[in-house]
Amino acid sequence: MAVPRILLAAAALTGAALAGLTGCTPADSRPTVAAASSAAALADEGLDDPLLDDGDDFADDGGYPAAGTIAAPAPECTAPVPAPGHQVLIVVAAGPAELTAQPARFACTPPRYEATGSPVHYGFASSGVTATLVDRPREETAKPVHLDELVTHLNDCLAERDPADPYGCYGNAYDVVLDSHGRIMRIAEVEGAEE
Repeated sequence: MAVPRILLAAAALTGAALAGLTGCTPADSRPTVAAASSAAALADEGLDDPLLDDGDDFADDGGYPAAGTIAAPAPECTAPVPAPGHQVLIVVAAGPAELTAQPARFACTPPRYEATGSPVHYGFASSGVTATLVDRPREETAKPVHLDELVTHLNDCLAERDPADPYGCYGNAYDVVLDSHGRIMRIAEVEGAEE
């Protein structure tokens, strides 16, 4: 019967390992080999290694990865460091004179930025606003646009309509720079905000 042999072998290994470990002192600088010696002794006595048993126990039910299988590491995800004076906002409403937006934090899953906090109204700087949109279908760099074109683009995306070519909707995350009065003087669609 496979189960009692497994339990007997496991108990013997556990006891041998504990005996070997209790012999260690803090002054010992090398790992003990008592557990390995005990496993070898069990093998010499004809006892089966419980991890290699051919019986119909839990090791063969397919619920565990095969021996030696290493799970693939998760891809690394590093938040981009914003340039000084820049912040990323998730736009929730757009008008000709202001935006309503929430602060955003970077996430490792699309759309890459998540809204946090309460919505805030941001006016546009009276001295003019530099605005850019991403031309993703042609994989070109961000293009400067007039503020009214950016607002139209935002409203199309917020209403889930297709915006004017060649632009697309990518999560409504925008990198903004505010003037000393808290008004938007630069706004650029964030390139990493794909959905």
